[in-house]
Amino acid sequence: MHTRPAHPLRTTAIFVAAATLLCFGIASPVVFGALPEEFAGLIVPVAQLTPLLTALVLFFVLRPGRLSDVFALRWGRSWSGVGVSLAAVVAIGLLQLGAGLATGHTLSSPDAVLIAAAAVPVLLVMQSVFAVGEELGWRGWLVTQLREKPFWLIAGVSAAAWVIWHLPALPLIVGDGGWEPGAAYLLAIASWAPFMVALRLWSGSVWPAVIVHGALNSVRVFLTQSIASGEGVNWLVELAGCVLWLAAAAVLHSRIRSRDARRSEHAPVSAL
Repeated sequence: MHTRPAHPLRTTAIFVAAATLLCFGIASPVVFGALPEEFAGLIVPVAQLTPLLTALVLFFVLRPGRLSDVFALRWGRSWSGVGVSLAAVVAIGLLQLGAGLATGHTLSSPDAVLIAAAAVPVLLVMQSVFAVGEELGWRGWLVTQLREKPFWLIAGVSAAAWVIWHLPALPLIVGDGGWEPGAAYLLAIASWAPFMVALRLWSGSVWPAVIVHGALNSVRVFLTQSIASGEGVNWLVELAGCVLWLAAAAVLHSRIRSRDARRSEHAPVSAL
């Protein structure tokens, strides 16, 4: 009979540390100049596989259950989850676009916007494929390990783990832009994590999180950086996005609680 790990937080710490060290090992040749920066585009997708690879090793060592259950591979309510996640990306992206235009961002040329828009579907598919390795680790394996914990604890651990894991590869992601783009990026991913955890728990599947990850790296970028832009980091726009994503997570979590309460009310009562 399969059993859950006795110490999920200890298992989580081992998972995050091992995935981060593996990510560092893969990213370090470019970060430290052993390979030219042109290799970053090849290194990042490989580094994105490290959470899944680490989780698979732990899975086969600990044998906590069926692979499809532990990694939340069943489709479940994925269509609903995909719809909710894409709606959230578009709505929050548009609100951030409006905040940017209200605080000094300028519209890009129509030709540039059309070219960027044409690339969005391709980028959505590509970024979703690249996200599989991360999401099966973070919102698949990790959420399963912590599933008995309170939602906001799971969300906080997921956010912290995701931020820590990104640190070794951060120079490859933000380039030479200085500390502000790096800080803004880490703040953004920390704010996305609770929504993605709620999405995983609400849908019962990891696949909506994979799609929303791809949408954040394509649809969101188009709405917040291609239609209009400004110089440097607009912290009002970044903070607005963080607040909105945390609010979206809270709303979805409330839906989960309402659903669970209804199920409890209609559950059969065992005879004494």
